[in-house]
Amino acid sequence: MSHLEKLKNTTTLRNFAKLLGFKPRAISYILYKISEEDKYIQFTINKKNGGKRIINAPTEKLKILQRRLADLLNECLEEINSLYNKKTLSHGFRRKHSIITNASNHKNKRYVFNVDLKNFFPSINFGRVRGFFICNKHFELDTKVATIIAQISCHNNELPQGSPCSPVISNLIGHLLDIRMVYLAKKSKCTYSRYADDLTFSTNIKEFPESIAYKKTINVWVVGKQLKKEIEKVGFFINEEKTSMQFRTNRQTTTGLVVNKKINIKKEYYKNIRSMCHALFKNDEYYLYDRSYTGETTEEENGDDNRKRGTLNQLEGRLSFVYKIKRRNDSNEKGNRRYNPKGITKLYRQFLTYKNFFTIEVPLLICEGKTDIIYLKCALKGLKDEFQELIQVDNGKYDIKVKFLNMSHTFKDVFEIPSGTSGLKTLIELYEDNLKIFEGNGKKEPVIVLIDNDGGAHDIKKYIKKKLGIQNLEYDKTYNIVYNLFVIFISETEDTEIEDLFNQNLLETRIDGKKFSRDKEIDQDSEYGKNIFAERVIKVNQKEIDYSKFKPLLKRVNATINEYRRNIA
Repeated sequence: MSHLEKLKNTTTLRNFAKLLGFKPRAISYILYKISEEDKYIQFTINKKNGGKRIINAPTEKLKILQRRLADLLNECLEEINSLYNKKTLSHGFRRKHSIITNASNHKNKRYVFNVDLKNFFPSINFGRVRGFFICNKHFELDTKVATIIAQISCHNNELPQGSPCSPVISNLIGHLLDIRMVYLAKKSKCTYSRYADDLTFSTNIKEFPESIAYKKTINVWVVGKQLKKEIEKVGFFINEEKTSMQFRTNRQTTTGLVVNKKINIKKEYYKNIRSMCHALFKNDEYYLYDRSYTGETTEEENGDDNRKRGTLNQLEGRLSFVYKIKRRNDSNEKGNRRYNPKGITKLYRQFLTYKNFFTIEVPLLICEGKTDIIYLKCALKGLKDEFQELIQVDNGKYDIKVKFLNMSHTFKDVFEIPSGTSGLKTLIELYEDNLKIFEGNGKKEPVIVLIDNDGGAHDIKKYIKKKLGIQNLEYDKTYNIVYNLFVIFISETEDTEIEDLFNQNLLETRIDGKKFSRDKEIDQDSEYGKNIFAERVIKVNQKEIDYSKFKPLLKRVNATINEYRRNIA
C-alpha cells in the first residue's frame, strides 16, 4: 500500500501516530499540553531589501514531529506527481528540483517578467490547510486527521517560516495557483514556472501580453489585471514592489540566476567569492557583509562595523553552488582539468586543498576507499587501550583523534581523480602545487596516505622513488613526500591488502550463502563485495574481532603524528 493510500485510510489519532512513527500520547502532549509560546523560538533575519523576516523555529520535539509529517507528505506529493507526466511547474522545496531547474525554463527569451507573492507562508492559514486535506481530490482525508495535520503544521493561524512542514504544504496548496498560472501563460504564449513565492513568465513574442504585465511609464511595468485577478482568486497577493520586467538587451535573472543565453552566476557574486577565497588563503580569515547572494555591496558601503567573519562551511556552500552552475558552462573548463584547472574548478580545488590539507587541526588519514575507513575505525575501537593517543572513550562514547578524508563525488570531480589507488597517486602528485599558494598559518598536523602493498600500488611506489631519489622502498618506514604529506604502506609484506589484516576465518564468512570477493566485478549469485563485508561482517562483529595485525600499521601512524608534531613545535 502506498503512503498516500495509508494516509487516506487513516481515521484516528492512534493510526495517524503509527504512520508517523509516534506514540499517540506523544502527539497529544505536543499538540495540547505544550503552550503555543513554548512550541516555537522566534527570531529575525535580514532581508536583502533591508527589512526583517520573522522566523518561528519549532522546538526539538515539535520539529521531529513536523519533519516526520513533511517526509510523509513529500512521499504523497511524489506519488501524485508520478500519476501525471506533465512539465514541472513548481521547483521550490522539491526533490531533484532547484533554482537551476526553475531558471532553465526561461533561457534566451525576449522578455522575462518576475512576480513576488506577498507573505507566502503566512497567507496560508489553519483553515486553508485543513480544508485542503479534506477537499482535495487526491487526499480527501478524514476531518479529524486533516485537523491534526493543520494543528501540527500551523502556528498563530499561519504556516510559520522555519517549520519543516511549511514548504511541502505550500507546494500542495500552491498547485491550484500553478494550474491557473500555466493556463493564463499558455493562452498568452508565455512560459511559466514558480519557485516558492517567485513567479516567472517569459516569452519571445514581439509584444508582451497585457494580461500578465503592461508598461505604465517608460521604465515602469505593472502586473496585468487578469494575472492579479487569478492570483487573488486562490488566496495569494502580489508584492507590487518586487515585480520586474527584464529585456534581452539587458541582464535577465530568475531566482537570482542569469538566464540571457545560459544559466549562469551574477558576475559580482562570483567576484565576491573569489575575493573571500583570496583573503582566506592569504590571511586565514575572510569577512562576510550584510548582503544577499544576488545583490553585492562593497566594504566601503557597509563599513567595518558591519563586517562579520565568515566560516569555512559558509564559503564552501557558496563555492559548491557556483561550481554546480558554472562547471557545465565555463568555456575555460575545457582542456586538461586535472593538471591545469581554470575558472571555478581551480578556485574550488584551492579551497578544498586549504580546508582539507592545509588548515587541519587534527591528523588526516586518506584511504583508498570507504571500506578501509570502516576497518580502521573498528580497529581503533578494538585497540583503544593500546592507542590512547589515537582514540579515547568518554562516557561510553568513542572520540577518535584523527579524521578521515571524505572522498565525495564532488571532491573527486573537482580534483579530476578516479577512485582507488590511482586517485591517491594523483592527489600525491598534485599536493605540492596545490599547497604552495597559501601564505597563512597552516600544516599544523600531518596528512597520511595509507596504501595497500599490492600490485595496484606499483605506480605510487615508482613515484615515491623518483620524488625522493631512492632506489628501494622499506615498507616498515614512513615516507615524507612534501610538506605535511606522508605515505604509509598498510603492511611490511608485499602483495598485501588491508583485508589481509583480518584473520582468515573472517574472510571466509558467508552471507546468505555467498562468499566474500575483493574483486570490483563479482558474481552476484555467489559472491558479495567489500561494502557488505565491511557493514555486515566487520561492523556487526567488531567487538569480537582480533585486530592484532593492525597494530604495526597503527604504531607507524601514531609515531608519524608524534614525530611531525615534535618537528614543528
